[in-house]
Amino acid sequence: MNPADIVLPVHADHELQTLSPAALIDLLVQDEDRAPRNLIDECARRGADMVDALSARLTDDGFWDWEVDSGDWWLRLHAVMILGRIPDESAGLLLIAAMRQMDLADDEDLQDWCAGKWPAFFRNKPDSVLPALREICTDRTLDCYIRVNAVDPVVAAAQRQGGAALNDTLAWVAELAADESDDWEFRLYAADVLLDFPRARHRPLLESLAPRQAWPHLHFDTEDIESAFAAGRDQPGWERFGDPWDFYAPESIAARQQHWAEEERKEREREAARLAYEASKVGTVKRTKPKIGRNDPCPCGSGKKYKKCCLYKGAA
Repeated sequence: MNPADIVLPVHADHELQTLSPAALIDLLVQDEDRAPRNLIDECARRGADMVDALSARLTDDGFWDWEVDSGDWWLRLHAVMILGRIPDESAGLLLIAAMRQMDLADDEDLQDWCAGKWPAFFRNKPDSVLPALREICTDRTLDCYIRVNAVDPVVAAAQRQGGAALNDTLAWVAELAADESDDWEFRLYAADVLLDFPRARHRPLLESLAPRQAWPHLHFDTEDIESAFAAGRDQPGWERFGDPWDFYAPESIAARQQHWAEEERKEREREAARLAYEASKVGTVKRTKPKIGRNDPCPCGSGKKYKKCCLYKGAA
């Protein structure tokens, strides 16, 4: 696809300002992954009204059905992005509810899109949402992936507070990693966080977990521990992620459309190859007996060659 052929939605700011929250949501569904940044910003500007409108969608079990229209699926991501821009407790609590829903719905694609970005989504939220986030971390009815994604914003909030708050939170993470009754993968993910914040008192725990991991599914080994403590500085994994809302930059939108077009082209080629292969097999009959050559003795027993006997009679 030629970049010049990509047509992106354009919504004038003054027109967006006249729309209701429900109408803005309809635009998000319509635009799918092409929704422009000013649409997201206008949704976030509505604050509590938009939280209420999104809550009606996000708390509806039908919204999380496995098979949904493309626009409705992209609305899930847009909702997280918008709530991440609203600095209210209600927005933070709805984000946490969405985390539970995406886990219960087994929406791994959405979890992958959001992974590493949760600290950014909760950066502007009050500390009053942290207890609910911690509940996600310790809820063993949830998959380990969403639980560890909730650990990140909890630790990030403590990092902003600094000092004792961070050390206390890291001690809590160490308890999670050391709990032999918990999910092994979750414990290793929690230990990864400790490795990003190397503290001498947690090193024995990390060193005890390293040799218990089975290759090739290694989270870290003794060399990683040595490297982290030699560096002697905090290096949270989420800091390598850029601004989540760059998703709505025109160049990002255009790049996605090129990617989807290329994927569609490859899929068409694969389907064409499959159909051609199946067509080549139509009418093919598998032999149950060896092929009879023209100069072979005729199987009828006449003693003549096959071409002089039954080849043209159809008797063979």
